[in-house]
Amino acid sequence: MKLLIQIILIICIGVALAFFVREDPGSATFVWHNYVIESSMAIFAVISIAVIFLSYFLFRLLGSVLFAPSRVRKWQNRRRDRVANTALTRGLLAQAEGKWRLSEKALLTYAKKTESAVNYLAAAKSAQAQGANARMNQYLDMAQATDPNASTAIRLTQAELLIDSGQYDRAGAALERIRADDPKNLRAMLLMTKLYKTSNNWNKLSELLYDIKRNRVIQHQEYNELEKTVYTELLKVACESDSMRKVRNCWSIIPKHLQKDAELISIFVQKLLQEDEHDEAVPILRNAIRQHWNDQLVYLYGLVYTDNPYGELSAAEKWYKQHQDNPILLLTLGRLSSRSELWGKARSYLETSVENGGGPEAYHALAQVLEHIDEPELAANSYRKGLEIASGKGLPELAALTAKKKARQTALAKKDSQRTAAIEAEDAKKLEAEKEVKEESIVAA
Repeated sequence: MKLLIQIILIICIGVALAFFVREDPGSATFVWHNYVIESSMAIFAVISIAVIFLSYFLFRLLGSVLFAPSRVRKWQNRRRDRVANTALTRGLLAQAEGKWRLSEKALLTYAKKTESAVNYLAAAKSAQAQGANARMNQYLDMAQATDPNASTAIRLTQAELLIDSGQYDRAGAALERIRADDPKNLRAMLLMTKLYKTSNNWNKLSELLYDIKRNRVIQHQEYNELEKTVYTELLKVACESDSMRKVRNCWSIIPKHLQKDAELISIFVQKLLQEDEHDEAVPILRNAIRQHWNDQLVYLYGLVYTDNPYGELSAAEKWYKQHQDNPILLLTLGRLSSRSELWGKARSYLETSVENGGGPEAYHALAQVLEHIDEPELAANSYRKGLEIASGKGLPELAALTAKKKARQTALAKKDSQRTAAIEAEDAKKLEAEKEVKEESIVAA
């Protein structure tokens, strides 16, 4: 296109010159020492234009020769970058397909000839997927050396790979350095959350919760779930110790809204009951059940032992009006009634609990009450039913065979009784006949 424009421009200039020369050809004279050159203006113009174009092409040719090495280098760089990008693309595609060894090889082919750390970071991921932690660490170091200005991105990638490979200490150190330079880095906080959850470092994660919430690192619902998980695990760890002071301290740092959560209350109360702190557990359970009904808390309320069982029973009976068919509440009422030595109430509540699906514990509690009031047969039957439920009703096949055996025995017994009755009836008839014969013989005599 450029050449076409140049040709058209030359033709236009030639036509213009021809027009002016025809009107006034003119003359041109050149004097140099003893030489004199005369020419028409047309010839002079043609020679001048030719000289100009020739000079231009000579300068272009000279420039091409002088700058040829740099142009060759640029061409080689462009070709290298094109091939390197192709290799990077091939490596990333292989990585996406899970072909880790092929991906690592493709990514490293031109990694040394580029100034980007991307190849080494991607290769580190492929090495980590193969369990080659030594190569992974080597590639991460090479990425840092290749592009020092990308240290944050490299450290974030490094931390993520270290977490996945179980190198928690190194991952934590890398993330701490990032947070020291950029305290509000959201990606760093997300990775720290992942690190502390994976390594069960709940104390560290609890310290990070405020920053996560303030910087809106995750959605509100996800944060609530994370917060509950953190304090639940902290409380579980505290309850595994033998120190109630440690447990109470942990409970005191739990946010107020989570102290109303049934799951956390259940964990705390179970520890109180385990340590015979029943008086402390009672008000906690009452307030929680009053605010939000929960079967697990009602069940735990039935396990408290205090010096005032009548008071505990009276409080639980207020809940009965709204939950009359709840087997858990009925079990709790039965237990509290038995502790209050109200055996009739205890039996009634426990029998109703059994009827509403109270399960093995209800049967067991009922059996104990029946034993106490001297009804051993009913108690044994309750024990048996509870055991059947607890063990999945034993062996159904054996139960069926036993039932058939009993039915057969009953049928045989019935036949025997009928046969015996028939024999007795026949014997009676014979005796009656003999008696009549004797009476007739006496009359005849």
